[in-house]
Amino acid sequence: MIDSTKRSKWLFTLTLLVFITGAWMAKNLYFVQETGLISHNMLILLSSLGLSFLLGSILTAKKTKWLPVLTFFLYLALSVLLYADVLYARYYYAILKVELIVHAGQIRDISDSIFSLIYKSDIWYFVDLPILAIALFFLYRRISFGKFVSWSFAGAGTVIILFITLFALKLPYSDQYKVSIAGIIPAHVYDLSYNLYKKFYLGQTYLKGESLHELQTFLEKKQEVQKASPYFGEYKGKNLIVVQAESLNVFPIGIKVGEEEVTPILNELISTSHYYPNTYLQIGRGNTSDAEFVANNSIYPMSLIGAYKGFTDNSYLSLGNVLNSEGYKVSATHGNRAEFWNRKEAYPYQGFEEFYHIDHPKIDDGDWVGMGISDESIFRQMVQIYKEEQKPFYNFIVSLSCHRPFELPKELQYLNLPSDMDGTATGHYLQSVKYFDYALGIFIEELKKEGLWDDTIFVVYGDHYGPLPKDGPEIEEQLGVVFDEEERFKVPLIIHHPGQTEGVLNTGVGSQMDIYPTLSALLGIDQPLVQFGTTLDADFKQVVGFAYETNRYSFYSDDYMYAASHTGVFEEGTCTKSENGEAVDVQACREGYDRVYKDIQTSTVLLEHDFITKIFK
Repeated sequence: MIDSTKRSKWLFTLTLLVFITGAWMAKNLYFVQETGLISHNMLILLSSLGLSFLLGSILTAKKTKWLPVLTFFLYLALSVLLYADVLYARYYYAILKVELIVHAGQIRDISDSIFSLIYKSDIWYFVDLPILAIALFFLYRRISFGKFVSWSFAGAGTVIILFITLFALKLPYSDQYKVSIAGIIPAHVYDLSYNLYKKFYLGQTYLKGESLHELQTFLEKKQEVQKASPYFGEYKGKNLIVVQAESLNVFPIGIKVGEEEVTPILNELISTSHYYPNTYLQIGRGNTSDAEFVANNSIYPMSLIGAYKGFTDNSYLSLGNVLNSEGYKVSATHGNRAEFWNRKEAYPYQGFEEFYHIDHPKIDDGDWVGMGISDESIFRQMVQIYKEEQKPFYNFIVSLSCHRPFELPKELQYLNLPSDMDGTATGHYLQSVKYFDYALGIFIEELKKEGLWDDTIFVVYGDHYGPLPKDGPEIEEQLGVVFDEEERFKVPLIIHHPGQTEGVLNTGVGSQMDIYPTLSALLGIDQPLVQFGTTLDADFKQVVGFAYETNRYSFYSDDYMYAASHTGVFEEGTCTKSENGEAVDVQACREGYDRVYKDIQTSTVLLEHDFITKIFK
């Protein structure tokens, strides 16, 4: 018979393992609930049980004071990873990848943005930690030990986590769906193992033979559409300024708070420009930097760590490189460190001969707002640089002041908000948009004053959404705007043609991928280009697909909207009419899906094998 002491130790050990299993399962289920999916409770229970067995094998391996410390810190590390996934999913609709460790040094620059993603209710992700610490540190002497017990725990844990739960996961599944099926640990193990398999063992796919000829024909037809634009070549040799506006959605444009316009400058600019209000983002894991990449390359940013980091030194037929060949002086401006998101390394390969940043000798960094030099300051400084710039020039400029968490100094809050909106997330965002609008007005006036305006194509577009899904109810209550996924993904695109005095509204569906083709058509670029987008000024039906930010291969078009399933199976997605949201047979979306699927796969091959400049050779 087992004596009472041994029985007590076994009972405590089992109680501790049950607590770890239950606590870890509860945290995973809480995360799944936040994603809006239905959890597979049995598999999540098994993966949680596997974790407790693995930790139990460490804890009971030997009688030493360091093992409970190690056990606790391993559990703490996994809890931090889970919470990091929670924060990441709130913004990126995905879980973290190991590859993202290369961007760890940039956390300091975006710390305010990270803090804005933390909710008070997140305390539930950590309430188990002090309880576990007390149990381990103060009651450790009551735990049962033995090598046989330890190895049994380890073996059982490995089998449960790896050989049962992993078999339930499949490659097409979305990150959230993987978590809802088996929990955080199997989801990460699956992704890591597949990426290693892909890197070292999976056969490489190259474009050749019929597929290469098909791609060449596809791209040549895109060029023919460009030449069908009524504006093709009309502004050849003109300067080009492109402003990528941080966190600018469509919905603040044109609205009033009380009797005050939020965006009077943008409203006026739209009245004398081409405006495309149904333009959608197509960013990847590089967020703002991927918006730059898409706008300047017209290709999907197929990298888990952002295109500027994942495919830094590829050869590109980017807007910058092409305009270099056309005799332009090409530059980029970003009011933060040159190293931020690897721009210093990536920009030369994008064709930017000059990079104006906080350490550039021509840039004064004295006026700092949020993440970098204030929009007003950087705009004023760039006009002075343009005066001395070789003509024609192309300058790509990234604004920074309208950045999460959207908390401007009081003296820069120019919008008179009603009391019920003051201090709210919506109020903060509108104040930031108002400030950007004000700074843009100064920029335009300075360009006119220096005689540059009428010789310049002037572009403004949003890089990605500002508010988060959780802000939707407040936005609808205060502004009457339904902030669903479609509205969240809409970013404004405004293109002012030199000498234009009347506005042109184009309500067709478009995306950031169409910016480069639209501009190359205006400039009359007549050379082989690799562009998956299409000029927005030609009569052409657009299909806007997504590789990130929502389930992959979802798309919007003028006719249909397709919401891909978390499983990745086409038939399990939903197809609706764009005009009224009426559900139709999913096969109505097949043509658009096939186009998006093929473009995303081709973009991946082109980037992974540095094939862009070789297509027509």
